Amino acid sequence: MSPVQVNQGNVRITEQTNALLRDSFSLSKPRFVDRARVQKLIDSFTIQKMLSDAIKYRFQVSGDIIAQLSTEWQPVEVTSEVILKIIDVSPDELVSSSFIRFSLWESGKEMGVYSYPVRVSQFKDVYFTARSIYRGSQPKSSDFKLQRVDVLKHHANSVPSSTNLSSYELDTNLLPNTPLKWNNLAKANLIKKGQVIDVYASGKGIYVTMKGLALEDGHLDSLVKVRNLSSDKEFHAKVLSENSVKVPL
Repeated sequence: MSPVQVNQGNVRITEQTNALLRDSFSLSKPRFVDRARVQKLIDSFTIQKMLSDAIKYRFQVSGDIIAQLSTEWQPVEVTSEVILKIIDVSPDELVSSSFIRFSLWESGKEMGVYSYPVRVSQFKDVYFTARSIYRGSQPKSSDFKLQRVDVLKHHANSVPSSTNLSSYELDTNLLPNTPLKWNNLAKANLIKKGQVIDVYASGKGIYVTMKGLALEDGHLDSLVKVRNLSSDKEFHAKVLSENSVKVPL
């Protein structure tokens, strides 16, 4: 009797049996199959999907990872669930082209070790300009549209949609339909020299607020010199927002 071919997801399963298939077109009658001879084929599509998942886990990155083998994969037959373990990656970072050594395990036993050149893509939603925007302006989400691109290749260094743009300003002019890159941005100065700001001091169960005078510009999380307006004492504080800083006690 000929093998019965069944497609299950990404794995092609071949069921071989010498038993009689009774009323195979009837849902009311049982179908007899010799389960001991069921085999799964780990083809190139399957191994690349397994590699994609393993790479994403190894580097703990967001977005969609797609791995493609640069040379031909010889399919492997298995009879149970298979686990792929990455042994090493060269270079050991997420880049568009890597050499990866990995092993396949079935039922707790190592089936073999494989070494392949791999092309890697990481697809993420990034900012593209919806209109012309100009140097010195603070970028807003309404200035942009989102496009899903491979950030490891032509769109490397693009700013992902998860970025809070409020603490940046444009460092260059940008035309419509241009990807926003990190080198297009500069940290925006939230605190301006000569500005009267709120100063928060806390620690050891003590919480104090006061007014201070900023003696220099400062962006988010930077340290700026501040003068207490009551005591004229000068100190450094961490920028929290457009009008506030914090001093640990």
